Formats: sequence, structure tokens, C-alpha cells
Amino acid sequence: MSSRAAETVFIISSGTFGRGDDELGRQLMAKFVLQLSTQTPRPHAIVFYNAGVKLLADDSPCLGGFRTLEHDGTDLLACGTCVDFFQLRGRIAAGHVTDMREIVAAIHAAPKVVTV
Repeated sequence: MSSRAAETVFIISSGTFGRGDDELGRQLMAKFVLQLSTQTPRPHAIVFYNAGVKLLADDSPCLGGFRTLEHDGTDLLACGTCVDFFQLRGRIAAGHVTDMREIVAAIHAAPKVVTV
């Protein structure tokens, strides 16, 4: 794969993968994150906003995959406004809480952005 793939930014705005049945969507998201954490090159960053920030909480079934990605250099950016809205401050167990300025800068700088 090209080095440009390592500069990809993913955007996750939901706790589910796709629309339809929420339980199926949660299962698909967990599988997606697991597979993403085993692929190379890893994404440069993953941006989480709206309900997507819940995937970084201490009780998330996706936490292991996100911790692997973070360990391997993927920057995990959680929207602070969203974290506060869902009352998750202090419960984010991977990545870091940030503001919209950093989120916009990460998206703007990326040669490729993938919305999940």
C-alpha cells in the first residue's frame, strides 16, 4: 500500500456501522474496528463525533481495537462537545478529547477522508 494510505483520516459519527438494525450495526462496528486494527498501514487519525464518541468509553466493545490502533500511532480524536453532551468526561479510555479546531485541521490536512 502507498504511504498516502497512512495519511487517511476516518470519521465515525455513530456507534453502529450502517443504518437499519442497531444490534447488527453494533456487531458490524466491532468487526470493522477489529479488522481496521489489523490492517496496514494504519489510518493517520480517526475522528469521533456525535454518538461515535461512545465507542471510546471505558465500556465500549470496540475499545481493544482502538487501543491497538492508538498504540500503533493512530491519533484518536474525540469531540469534546460530544463527550460532554453524553456525559462521558472522565470515561474516555482511548484517544483524547479535543475541540472542533483540531478536528477540522486533521480532516483538512488529510489527502483522504473516509466516513464510516
